[in-house]
Amino acid sequence: MTTDELSSQKPHIVLIVARGEAVRNFLYSDTLAILSREARVTLLSAIYDEKFIQRFGPQVERIIPLPELKEKWIVKFLRELIDMAHYRWIWTEKVKNKWELLDSEARTPKQKLRVKLFKAFARLFASRGGLNFLAFWEYHLSILLNPTPFFKQTFSELKPDLVFNCSHIHAPRGEMPARVAHQMGIPTATFIFSWDNLSSRGRILPPYDHFLVWHEGMRAELLHLYHFIKPNQVHITGTPQFDYHFKPEYQMTREQLANHVGFDPSRAFVLYTTGMDRDFPGEAAHVRTVIDILKELDPSIQPQLVVRTYVKGNSPEMEALAHANTPDVFFPPVLWDTNWFMPQEEDLAIYSSLLKQCLFGINPASTVSLELMMFGKPVMNLGFDPPGTNLPKPLRWQRHIGFDHYRQVVAGGGVRVAYSVEDMRTIIQEYVHSGNCLREEQQRFLDGFFGPTLDGQSGLRVAAALANLIEEYE
Repeated sequence: MTTDELSSQKPHIVLIVARGEAVRNFLYSDTLAILSREARVTLLSAIYDEKFIQRFGPQVERIIPLPELKEKWIVKFLRELIDMAHYRWIWTEKVKNKWELLDSEARTPKQKLRVKLFKAFARLFASRGGLNFLAFWEYHLSILLNPTPFFKQTFSELKPDLVFNCSHIHAPRGEMPARVAHQMGIPTATFIFSWDNLSSRGRILPPYDHFLVWHEGMRAELLHLYHFIKPNQVHITGTPQFDYHFKPEYQMTREQLANHVGFDPSRAFVLYTTGMDRDFPGEAAHVRTVIDILKELDPSIQPQLVVRTYVKGNSPEMEALAHANTPDVFFPPVLWDTNWFMPQEEDLAIYSSLLKQCLFGINPASTVSLELMMFGKPVMNLGFDPPGTNLPKPLRWQRHIGFDHYRQVVAGGGVRVAYSVEDMRTIIQEYVHSGNCLREEQQRFLDGFFGPTLDGQSGLRVAAALANLIEEYE
């Protein structure tokens, strides 16, 4: 039997890559390499340039561009209504904040009336039965009014054994092929992208057959929210985005990192990771306050400051601060392709090395806190508005500390939260002088939160889970 004949007997899986984060999670990681040995892989990808094709083309059978969609207004309206009803039903702290923001962002009488009507309709359908009713019609209308025959034609040609949407939230263009695959009787699966998505994002609408999640807590939350999903449809794999922190090949030496960032390798540095500017307004003032507090320290122990800005949103004030050339303050470029929100592979090593080598980390309230704890680093979160700002209630910084997904981090005792400039000064001084006194609490939290999945093998587990699913349907 020839090599081509042997290859044709392998199962066929289609990976839907709708955004760049999926590249980090499943193409750079072990997932694609392992799947490519066990199965024929086709990428249905929104990213389709020469660099991408050269990098991943040799590992897959085909790369097919994922087309943009222009769906009918009724379908988009129905999805927006479903999301609003879902928010009103789950009514977490995060979605309560979304609810308030809708009111504050509505400026004109027309916008205010639209928000008022949407909220009224959302309340009518904010129940399991109401959401199931809307989801039924969304599915059938989206199939009936599908603006392109492309996906049906493509799947009829490819005859895949499984279609895997690499992220359940990032784009409607990634959901439509999953709907079409399901309608054609092709098994489907997806990955719940982040730990906060179930309590802060809209309803999962495509009727996937299987779900991959980070940990047991997410599995329980998914099963609670979607009572029609059975326990054997949810698979705990961990998330490959953390695998790079456990792989030596993604750790730079101190000198390599210093050469890239520009800091003095003989001195300690603090890592400040910013949030998205629309979620954390005025953050440049917090960074300036940190700079001032660090300058108050004895020069013999004074650390440098490295500020890693958020690739998806950066304010003009932060940009100005980055170009101010403040002594001992460094704003290294974040190596992401902003067209696709896709990290370059080199950036994975830079980011992981910053986490491992910093003295301690500062962030508003984000996943970065979990990653710092993985390296046993002290963490300071910010629970007060930047000095000099006068933010409306829906935009105040303290709300993030109380969101459902994050308050469990604070309750775990592995982070310190600054609620004032004086708190910030005290915590910084303690971390500089005493190091990490919360290491036991951090490890206890990580063990309870992630279980055994923080081992650098999540990409492997994803590949194994997908391969097992294919076997189930053969």
